Amino acid sequence: MRKYIVGAALTALTLASPAAAATQIFSETFEGQVPGNPNATGSGFTFVNQAGVWKAGSNNGIELQWGGVGGAPDANGGRVFVELDTRANSSMFYTLQGNGVYTLDFLFSPRPRVSSLSNVVELLLDNKLLGTFTGDGNGGTVWNAKSIGFTGFTGQKLIFRAAGTSDSLGGYIDNTTLTLNSAVPEPGTWMLMILGLGAVGFSMRRRRSPATDFSLA
Repeated sequence: MRKYIVGAALTALTLASPAAAATQIFSETFEGQVPGNPNATGSGFTFVNQAGVWKAGSNNGIELQWGGVGGAPDANGGRVFVELDTRANSSMFYTLQGNGVYTLDFLFSPRPRVSSLSNVVELLLDNKLLGTFTGDGNGGTVWNAKSIGFTGFTGQKLIFRAAGTSDSLGGYIDNTTLTLNSAVPEPGTWMLMILGLGAVGFSMRRRRSPATDFSLA
């Protein structure tokens, strides 16, 4: 009986163990996402309901810019990037497909010649704020690399949203990369592990308990 209990506990521990190596979930640069202009020739902007893995979070859509129509793309960021303020404040989201400890890397720049009050971009996991980014656009397009770590679960939404003045001008996002650093077990797996370890402890305790010897005088 004891060997079966130990086996169950070891199985639970194995299931609960995190992944050994990091796994890239996606790397979205927004290249090839301009409808009718996959090479983003010339310059311009357009509104879309989905840009690669990112979906629009409202009827305002996602604004794609290219060719320096508003600001200059990053040297390593390709030609296309997102502005998070279309006709009004806008947002985009990605739905997590698994439980884990994640890192989201991306580029952010304030829009040139736009106040920091209008350039505000927030990153959220559902309703939990993970970070706020802004800057004064007087210095032109200034791209900065950002890296945000978080623990997320299947079905949660990772959201970029404009949070400044709703005036059709806002901060830029490019080169988004999501990495799964380690897996997080389902609650049922944790319960199995706890029950298995408890059973092992109870079994070992019974084996160590001294026997009671009854004798008649």
